[in-house]
Amino acid sequence: TQRPCPLPTHHHPNPVTMAALCAAPAFAVAARRTAVVTRATSDAPKAATAATPNLNRRNVLLSVPAFLAASSAAGSASAKAPPTYYDDTIEVIGLTKSIISGADLSPANIAKFQEKRDIWYANYQLRHEKGVGYGYANTFNAQAKLGFQIRVFEEKGEPFDPNRTAYNKDYLLKILQVGQDSLDEMKLNGSL
Repeated sequence: TQRPCPLPTHHHPNPVTMAALCAAPAFAVAARRTAVVTRATSDAPKAATAATPNLNRRNVLLSVPAFLAASSAAGSASAKAPPTYYDDTIEVIGLTKSIISGADLSPANIAKFQEKRDIWYANYQLRHEKGVGYGYANTFNAQAKLGFQIRVFEEKGEPFDPNRTAYNKDYLLKILQVGQDSLDEMKLNGSL
């Protein structure tokens, strides 16, 4: 007979780990205890509170080998992204940095940033797999905030001023650098 997994599904990083955790002795014991308690009582509120697995130190230690086996069996995750992902993302990072830092606030550079970020967003939003590191998340975060601020300045009829934004420009530059470093490392390791 197959027992339902006692853990919520959002806690499982992948199907192999989920299967191992559900089959782990600690959770199987807790699930059997829960089933016995639920059948033995006719009081629904007590049964609902008793349905929580008993995760004492012994049970947790028994589950560690199953978790480690599942983690090693799953292997290391490698990101999958279109071949142009790295170059396009690095270009958007460079344009975003040049505007946030104030290095190039020319209308041509801002227009190029807007064009490239639209293309980048259309090409890679939901079209990359998990595991591409901070490159996607940090680039998305910074370019979206910068794009919004540029629009706010345009609506006011003012030129963009990186020193008068709602966002901390040093923080945005920092996360862009972390994103770029992550992408460079993944490319160097052959992970992309």
